[in-house]
Amino acid sequence: MTFTLCDKHSINEVDWLELSALLAAGGLNQRPPDLVEQAWCNSTFCWFGYHDGELVATARAISDLTWASYVADIVVAPQMQGRGYGKQLIMDIVKTLLPHGKIFIYSVPEKTGFYQQYGFHFLTTGMVCATSESLFKLEQSGYIR
Repeated sequence: MTFTLCDKHSINEVDWLELSALLAAGGLNQRPPDLVEQAWCNSTFCWFGYHDGELVATARAISDLTWASYVADIVVAPQMQGRGYGKQLIMDIVKTLLPHGKIFIYSVPEKTGFYQQYGFHFLTTGMVCATSESLFKLEQSGYIR
């Protein structure tokens, strides 16, 4: 059993329906496959993790390639967690992005401890501006107080 981590160069091989299902299974909400494709294609960096050819992990980042990168949508399929795939993914993310300055991460509340193991720290000044509906959902999910 092998785990293969691919970058944005392999984006044309991605099954967007499969990626959308992975995001939902990983607790990041169900999203339309066409919008998932749009978001990943418009991201500066993407990662796709495959276990024996099956998509089981992903992440994406936007970056100015100078001072800052913003990582989002990091997910490992629940049935594949605990095998070190998340560690491989986050280590590759840090190795790729740190030369481009600070790395900011948008994480689900229950996974912040995982990222702290890899040098991430809480910000006291993080803020968000969104629609009332989005703010309500963020509050209900524990992202904002």
